[in-house]
Amino acid sequence: MLRIVASVEKIDVKRRQNSFMEAIYLIDLSVYNLKCITADFQTKRYKGGYGLFLPILPSDTELNRYYNSNKFMGNPGILNYFNNGLNIKFINANFHPLETRVFLTDNKTPNSMPIYYNQNCAEFILPQVKLAAKALVNLMVITGEYPLIRFYSPPNATHEASRLPELIADEFQRQIDDYARLNHDYPPPSLQDRPRSILLITDRTLDLYAPLLHEFSYQAMAMDIVPSLERTGKYSYQTENELGEIQNVESILQNEDDEDWVSLRHLHIIESSELIINKINDMIKNNPLMIDRSKASNSSDLMYIVAHLKGFDEERKQMTLHKKLIDECLDTNSSRKLAEFAADFEQTCAAGGTSFENERNKHLHDDLIELLARDDLHVNDKMRLVLIYGLYRGGLIEADFIKLVKFIGVNNRQIVSLISRCFTNLHKLGFPIVKKDPKDKRVEKEMHHTINNEGTYNTSRFGPALKSVVQSAAKYQLDEEVFPYFRDKPLEEDAPSNVNRSSSVSANASVRNPRIKASWALSSANRTNLSLGSMGRPKQRIFCYIAGGMTYSETRSIYELSSTLSKDFYIGSESILKPRDFLIGLQSIDTVKTPVDLDLNLLKEANKPRDPPMFLFDDGLPKLLPQEPGNTISVPSHYQTRLSTLNSEPLSPPLSSDTKTKEKKRSKLKSLFR
Repeated sequence: MLRIVASVEKIDVKRRQNSFMEAIYLIDLSVYNLKCITADFQTKRYKGGYGLFLPILPSDTELNRYYNSNKFMGNPGILNYFNNGLNIKFINANFHPLETRVFLTDNKTPNSMPIYYNQNCAEFILPQVKLAAKALVNLMVITGEYPLIRFYSPPNATHEASRLPELIADEFQRQIDDYARLNHDYPPPSLQDRPRSILLITDRTLDLYAPLLHEFSYQAMAMDIVPSLERTGKYSYQTENELGEIQNVESILQNEDDEDWVSLRHLHIIESSELIINKINDMIKNNPLMIDRSKASNSSDLMYIVAHLKGFDEERKQMTLHKKLIDECLDTNSSRKLAEFAADFEQTCAAGGTSFENERNKHLHDDLIELLARDDLHVNDKMRLVLIYGLYRGGLIEADFIKLVKFIGVNNRQIVSLISRCFTNLHKLGFPIVKKDPKDKRVEKEMHHTINNEGTYNTSRFGPALKSVVQSAAKYQLDEEVFPYFRDKPLEEDAPSNVNRSSSVSANASVRNPRIKASWALSSANRTNLSLGSMGRPKQRIFCYIAGGMTYSETRSIYELSSTLSKDFYIGSESILKPRDFLIGLQSIDTVKTPVDLDLNLLKEANKPRDPPMFLFDDGLPKLLPQEPGNTISVPSHYQTRLSTLNSEPLSPPLSSDTKTKEKKRSKLKSLFR
């Protein structure tokens, strides 16, 4: 693109006439966008077009009808504009990769919680579900997978969104079946020896601890407690260059080419700090002639040395970034006493009241009061502590919440708002944390997270529910009552040898499905590999989709599983929820919030004008003034030839002989500007 593309422009903005160039349309198809392309054709803005379009859903009847009508592809002129349709390709790229194993299905919705859990947004649920399913189908087409589908269906769930994972599973199954019917080469035969993939669909209600607990891995901690990253996703800092000048730098931590970031982001913050210091020391040791050692008297001078390393521009920038960011994380953690006080309380609550030493803590309520009374903890930290304690206790009465919130340091008016618009709203996520009556039983919800007391750090005992659920799904040991298959069950060759085959194989599985292949249909080489435990087969892919937002602890778990199990794991959602985003989401699902208040992208799309702006139909040529009867308008001679091509009738009296002579003299020059 850098070599052959002259400019990149939005399709509905003013653009110059470039009739000597061809246009590449990289767009998501909509009636609005198709009309914008029609405007380009009518005004001859470009010589021709190449269409790289995102696929149209078969269920979108309005768009399909318009696309194939005489207003677009049924128009011979537009068909010829795209070289009889040969220059149009549909590309399955309707999802957004963030990292090697992390993707988004919607990069325009920073927080999807209100769409799924706010009753005022009910009309947007199905459009959002279709968007998610469409993105997942695109992902499957690119990877050549036709997955088994499992979805989260908690028993005895009474909240309104309890069927959300099943809705997404149903829509995904419908869309991928439609795609397979229309594309007989899908899935590709070259990938049929791979074990059939699994798509696990769940939602935010699976694990309410994960978006609240303080994480101490580098990436999660930076995105949680560093203000610029927490709010904007960008890290701003100052650094010194080789000339000793102080520069302001802004960085987005999504660079997969940054080896330091990739190797450090999932490590505990202490380990990350040690490794980056070791790397700096190694560079100093290996390049003694490039370093002014006279300025280095202690470890605090490391950054000065790094700033004055010559010939290591990229390495110096990356090391400076991570050293600065890790130090800021450690300083913030120290000033807010997160690891010292808050984390131990949170981990004990998640462990059901059991401490790191496997002892029962009977004084958690008193510990909470002390934490809420501290001045060094942030207000958001204290809110999270109250919510975590409420989850541990299985709910509290409203009077208890009022007493606890008073210790946070907010005024009485804010107390009512916090309880009614934040804590109470957890019932919409399947956990009625605020009890109506003191005699009500505690909320009994099956928790799928794990606690590991054998680790090095007592701040990292919690393992998100997603990790244990996905691990069980990969081993075909996941409870089918809670996570049923949507339609097909795995065949014999897809289940590992240590699984009870009779319980794993569906009696209704059909070999007519091109992705379901009986063991006798495999090649002899693969049958041999099957007898040896499928050692020769490509890795199975396990995809997980979390409606309502995923957390950094969950993305870290996917990488950990990929490194420990012989399978490839991937995770996706509409957005990554930082703890602050989750608290905002709880307030956004309150009924006082309307779609207009929430600034939803789906609402913007629905209110988008149906017709493109009129300036797109302006070809840049001068327009004739309206003529009144009896009046003749003399057209300047330098317009006459250009306008005569637009109208077969003469626009002015014949040219005089003098004018013809002048035109002939000009003609040699005009040939240069054709």
